[in-house]
Amino acid sequence: MVSLLRLCFGKIKRRSYFTEDYILHPFLISFVRRIDKFYSMKNTEISDLPYIDKQNRWSSHHQIFLWLDQYPAGTIILDVGTASGSIGRLCQGKDFQIYGIEPHTEWARLASPYYQEIFKATLDETPDQFLRGYQVIVCADVLEHMPDPDRALARLVDLQSNGTDLIISVPNIANLWVRLNLLFGNFTYTDRGILDRTHLRFFTQKTFVDLLRKSGCRIQRFTATPIPLDLIHPFFQKNKLGILMLTLLANISQRIPTVFGYQFIALIRKSTNE
Repeated sequence: MVSLLRLCFGKIKRRSYFTEDYILHPFLISFVRRIDKFYSMKNTEISDLPYIDKQNRWSSHHQIFLWLDQYPAGTIILDVGTASGSIGRLCQGKDFQIYGIEPHTEWARLASPYYQEIFKATLDETPDQFLRGYQVIVCADVLEHMPDPDRALARLVDLQSNGTDLIISVPNIANLWVRLNLLFGNFTYTDRGILDRTHLRFFTQKTFVDLLRKSGCRIQRFTATPIPLDLIHPFFQKNKLGILMLTLLANISQRIPTVFGYQFIALIRKSTNE
């Protein structure tokens, strides 16, 4: 990846302790190595942990919470794939009735304090009875793990009443970082991120929108999140310039989601009206 960074940023001359060579600035080298590490976390200590709660205001978790926050108290919500309970924790104090589905026993145990009930199974294994009767359904980073997301989403929609909202997020396989890696012949599965080795399906903006439309629902809202630079390097959490750069990237990701979007998030609504 350092060679890729040289291609993207060029060579920087260090005048203060200058040798005869042109070298990359240490921050850029550190940054690209952290991106590589983020996209290729392969140690078991990381892969066995639940998904990390995403705290920044441009993350998918925060965006989903902002959309959920607009529903009234008492709204009945199904969180498909709770992991360790990120959505439930964010919704504490909102007086929602939140149910969940999670096949990972330990993650379900960690999430259980934040849910009315968690059914310990995959979506495909969950009986129709548990899937009926919700006003909002959240599928945050779930469909890409399924062998047939079209069928799974169609089943979920069919079991709901008209007017039910579904909030769905998936990673963007056409993100710039993946494109650049492909340019150099790299398509390496990892334990986290867009190329997570448990992903069975990959989505671009077009294929994701096609999936949503085929479900028979109307797309009400659509957005994209930026690469979570704050999880890659503390510079983007603590430094004012870093925060400004992340803010700029977030705005660019929303305006050019096909290239810069890290995840797509959509709110769709079941309706018989065309």
